Amino acid sequence: MILSTRVLGAPAVAQLTERASAAVLVIGRDTFTRGDLAAVRCFNYQAAQTLSRVLATFKVKDTADVFHRIPPSALAVPHIGAVALAVLGAAFEARGLGAGAPLERWVTLHDRDHPIVTFSTLKHRASTDAHSPATRSPRSPVIPFRRTGATAHGNQRPTTTRRTVGGARNHRGRAADRARAARR
Repeated sequence: MILSTRVLGAPAVAQLTERASAAVLVIGRDTFTRGDLAAVRCFNYQAAQTLSRVLATFKVKDTADVFHRIPPSALAVPHIGAVALAVLGAAFEARGLGAGAPLERWVTLHDRDHPIVTFSTLKHRASTDAHSPATRSPRSPVIPFRRTGATAHGNQRPTTTRRTVGGARNHRGRAADRARAARR
């Protein structure tokens, strides 16, 4: 890209040049710039930065270490989804790991006994395991309370709705009920 300092200004050109050569994905000692990821048709730079932050918590040496040591279920954490996993597949591809199907080979490497499932299914399984009855805290009791609501004539009448112990309402309100009934 040809950047004109006369049109853009020297600070803008310096910032754009620096940004183009900065690493957007860091996996241990491996760094990937926008150009590295673009070479394997990956343009999800925000997901790459998120993936870098998450993988830093695993203390991995490099991309090959992730491929051989970290199972896909370990990445079933908040802020990591299918797009971040696609970025990881692009990193595998850029480093020549997994031949023609790096993500599939990575998944089968860590779980040969089960068929390949989507990452959202894997993440759902991990969340249900974490919230299974054995590990989940008991449900918050629901406490009824009274509130007043205006009628068409302006007078106040008490209505009952439900609130949880934490204070969040479980009920959408009469306007939402009326709107839902009108759609039917």
